[in-house]
Amino acid sequence: MEQKGKLFYGWWIVLASFFLMFAGIGILVNCTGVFFSAVIQDLGFSRAGFGLWFTLAMIGAMVGSPILGKMIVKYNSQVVISVCLIVAGLAFAAYSLCTQLWQFYIVAIIAGVFGAGTSTLPASILLTNWFVDKRGTAMGIAFTGSGIGGMVMNPLAQWIITNYSWQTAYVVLAIIFLAVTLPFALFVIKLHPALMGMKPLGDTGETVQAQPLFGMTMGEGMKTAVFWVLGISLFLISLIQVGLQNNIPIFLQDLGHTATFAATVMSIYMGLLVLGKMLLGSILDKFGPRVGITFCVVLFIVACFAFIGAKPLVIVGLFALTFGLAAPISTVMPSYMIGYMFGNLDYGTIYGIMNIFITLGMAAAMPIAGAVFDMTGSMVPTWYIFMGIAVVILLMFFYLIGRQPKLRELWHS
Repeated sequence: MEQKGKLFYGWWIVLASFFLMFAGIGILVNCTGVFFSAVIQDLGFSRAGFGLWFTLAMIGAMVGSPILGKMIVKYNSQVVISVCLIVAGLAFAAYSLCTQLWQFYIVAIIAGVFGAGTSTLPASILLTNWFVDKRGTAMGIAFTGSGIGGMVMNPLAQWIITNYSWQTAYVVLAIIFLAVTLPFALFVIKLHPALMGMKPLGDTGETVQAQPLFGMTMGEGMKTAVFWVLGISLFLISLIQVGLQNNIPIFLQDLGHTATFAATVMSIYMGLLVLGKMLLGSILDKFGPRVGITFCVVLFIVACFAFIGAKPLVIVGLFALTFGLAAPISTVMPSYMIGYMFGNLDYGTIYGIMNIFITLGMAAAMPIAGAVFDMTGSMVPTWYIFMGIAVVILLMFFYLIGRQPKLRELWHS
């Protein structure tokens, strides 16, 4: 049982989840751009040819997510997560040995499949199990790891590439990846509080249960309209967030800003994103998902308006601030809403399926934005389309939140 006067062990789970996000997203995903230009310049690959490497990694993650989500819950979570970390870390290091496109493709698929079990998926499962109260805050703090990881590791990777080689950078980052995650997986992570004779924070039950699980199974959830509405909404969230974020540098240059200025804005945005995740987590805990989703959507719409006219410095600042605070809708909100709607009985499997919708949205974002640009000769229509999609997302979430009490009546242990 939890002892008074001692730090609740769940906060150690938050710290472990922070480093899973720091490495699993901050290194494996957020450092992609740094390596991209170095590899194609050295090996002479085309942008399209080498870009397929990242697409294959995302496809691998889509395949791996539902399988690993079930395995983390069904088997020894520490072993499953540790295996994922080791294989993903070794695969990341193996990029340093690749000299042909097909080699990058094979390694990317392996890194994608096992990488799915190194960050958002295990962190979401763990935090949902350990927190009833302050769950949003816990998720907000843990998920800042991805942004901080990107902010720290991108400059480091670039320094190593400049002074040594991209091959060396892959190996060094792989070593850091394993060093900051494996100790937590082996010695800190526990799937359920009951494994330590404890209850989740905020659990008012009188006894500690061996399996404190309550909610719906994936099969039961998939029979409801709520499941598919949530999946589509997460697809749309991922689509507009990634579509706007990945176009920040090029659109600012379209508006007449320098590449250096655009990179600076991107860095400021990433810093504000860290603050935004903690803020959204706090809002979810204090005011609930209805206020949280409204907060994010309103700020996203303001960000799009500001982006369209982001020539004066003050408007650029307004864009960075509003988008930085709105963007956590794509990370904190999905993890929170899946537990809110379906409980933690089969959370890992349901999250794995929902992650397919999220990944599809990420994959579709740039092609859709590019297609609109090709048809109109401008990115501005894309931002208006995204504003319309944001309103649709808000309405879908209001529907979901309204259905939650009825859905909860079907929950069971």
